[in-house]
Amino acid sequence: MDILLFISQFLYRIRYWLLWGTLFVTGLVVYFTQFLPYSYTVKSSLYAGITSSTSLDGAAVNFSVVAATFDNLVNIAKSRGTLEKVSLRLLASSYTHGEEWKDNQYIQAKHYRQLLQMTPAEVLNLVDRKDENKTLANLTAYQKEDHNNFIYSIFNRPVAFYSMSALDQVDLKRIGNSDILDISYTSADPGLTQQTVAFLIEELKSAYEILRFKSTNDVIAYFEEQVRLAKIKLNAEEDDLMHYNIQERVINYGEETKALAGTRYQVDDRLETAQRSYEGAVALRKMLDERMDIRAQMIRNNTNLLQELDKVSNLNQSIMEKEIFISDNSKSKSEELQKEKIALKKAEDKISNISDNLNEFAFTKEGVGIEEMINEWLIALVNEAKAKAEMKVLQDRQLDIFSQYSQMSPVGTQVNRKERAISIAEDNYRTQLSGLANANLRLKNIEMSTSNLQTVAPPSYPLTDNGRNRLMYIFAAFFGSMIFIILYFLLIEIFDHTLRDPYRSKKLTGLPVIAAFNGISNLKYRGFLKVCNRLAAAYCCNRLNKYMKVGEPTIINLLSINSREGKSFLAKYFSKHWESEGLRVRVVTYDYDFETNTKQYVQAQQLSDFWMLNEAEKTPDIILVEYPPIKDTSVPLSVLQKADANLLVANACRLWRESDSTSLAPFKEALKDTPFMLYLNNADRDVVESFTGELPPKMPVHSFFSRLAQLGLTSQKNAVK
Repeated sequence: MDILLFISQFLYRIRYWLLWGTLFVTGLVVYFTQFLPYSYTVKSSLYAGITSSTSLDGAAVNFSVVAATFDNLVNIAKSRGTLEKVSLRLLASSYTHGEEWKDNQYIQAKHYRQLLQMTPAEVLNLVDRKDENKTLANLTAYQKEDHNNFIYSIFNRPVAFYSMSALDQVDLKRIGNSDILDISYTSADPGLTQQTVAFLIEELKSAYEILRFKSTNDVIAYFEEQVRLAKIKLNAEEDDLMHYNIQERVINYGEETKALAGTRYQVDDRLETAQRSYEGAVALRKMLDERMDIRAQMIRNNTNLLQELDKVSNLNQSIMEKEIFISDNSKSKSEELQKEKIALKKAEDKISNISDNLNEFAFTKEGVGIEEMINEWLIALVNEAKAKAEMKVLQDRQLDIFSQYSQMSPVGTQVNRKERAISIAEDNYRTQLSGLANANLRLKNIEMSTSNLQTVAPPSYPLTDNGRNRLMYIFAAFFGSMIFIILYFLLIEIFDHTLRDPYRSKKLTGLPVIAAFNGISNLKYRGFLKVCNRLAAAYCCNRLNKYMKVGEPTIINLLSINSREGKSFLAKYFSKHWESEGLRVRVVTYDYDFETNTKQYVQAQQLSDFWMLNEAEKTPDIILVEYPPIKDTSVPLSVLQKADANLLVANACRLWRESDSTSLAPFKEALKDTPFMLYLNNADRDVVESFTGELPPKMPVHSFFSRLAQLGLTSQKNAVK
């Protein structure tokens, strides 16, 4: 059997178990996981600075000492004294900040209510809702080593959040061979979880310092004082320089002098360019004056022309001033500058229009075209005015730069003097710092190597829980139930000795399966049961037609190992089908048509030895002989050998026992040359459809999944025309 086809049909057969079983189990998990407690995890990291520390004498790091130091840190953190202090601080924080009906960053309301319920009134009277430190002091004073003492008992009994057993769940471990000590804690309250880690870090630092450091800081007091005085002197010198810069309006003297020098050279270059433009324009205008003679005087004296030339000169001067004193970005955004440029353009165009009206004479005395010469003359006149205005602006800018040079020269001397004073004060400050550092190195060598507990990653408030692993449980239930159902039915498929389907029946009985019958047990399709049975009977009868004889009756024997396996039921449907095809069928039934406890039956060699057709009956085309169960009564093998076909009717839901194989063995041996086949009765609808095809009612969904079970992935139902 094709393995893929087997898998598809196997999954199709257990589809309802897969669907409803998986949904049922998953639904139960979805329902019950909603009651799982929330959990919040807070992590933090401490930098110990033990491995990477250096000593004054340059001794190598002793890794056994390093390991012992980390063990000490972990043991101090998880010691009873440290956890007891953390418990007290948690209680003080909860009592002070807790709210009965509102969650906050310190404690959730439900946990606060639980705490209030277990707290006696005398302890509640110690709580100061406005001062956590005062509450902590009161609780510390109240605590005694007495089993009746509430603070003592809550720490020593298995109480959530505050007991030693709960706080002992804090996980501290060194990350590899590094100097990082990782701290992690998980509980059902986000605020208490965060505070537990924070309080533990504080208590660990405090306890570690008390244990490791016995000397005082008096040794380095002198250097600290000298550093303080040097710092004051340095700040005074720096403030003096700052005030002087503010007074003289100096931001950065070096950069400003560089910028001023650059501006000077740019202005000089532009002034030189403007002078060349001016000289060229004057020379061109004088040459044209001589050529145009009296006509030039007339044009020059024109009032409109003079006004426009003056306007061009003023606008050009204003534009030059604005472009020099504003930045490039501001040029494009300055509306006034844009308006002046537009006005300048209009004035130049108006001068050109004036020239069109002054063409009284077509030619000069030399015969040159006056109109072209006037245009050139006007252009030279405009360029002269523009260059003259530009020269004036640049000369003013040059004078301003020279003035700034006079101002900046003495400022530079003062700035250098004050910077030198700052440098001296800074050197003194660094000298004192060096002395302080050397004192620390000399006197605090042990402290330097062991006092580096620093919080690298402070504990943060967890905004989301760990999900209660609910989604994981749901997925595990979904896929687990699916896998369990598949494995369960697969084991049944492998080890089950129920006949059920043709492949298993052939394997167990050794007989080929000719067909299968629905029976009467399928309630879902009970309205179509008779139609389905007729189709199943028709399929079997068509398979048996090849054994038909012409001119004499065809004998078909119906056998069964046990009673009530459906021989009579099947014989009725077979006879109805063949009769509908015009064939005469005679059903011969044991204990009705013949006796099974007679000598003639037991020693019979052919059917006529124990049953004869009545003279009144017509000779039938088909004789269906129903024999008694094989286990209960003997069946003459000689009679079976002379039959045209033998059908062993078996209930598909029955267990095939070893005794059944033993009972069937003589029949298989005797009928090896005679057609001997198995017929499954009371089979599942899917088994019947494997022979007959799809049975009514032909629903689209059922048809679709049935095609999938047969691996008809691209099949279509469209009929060929």
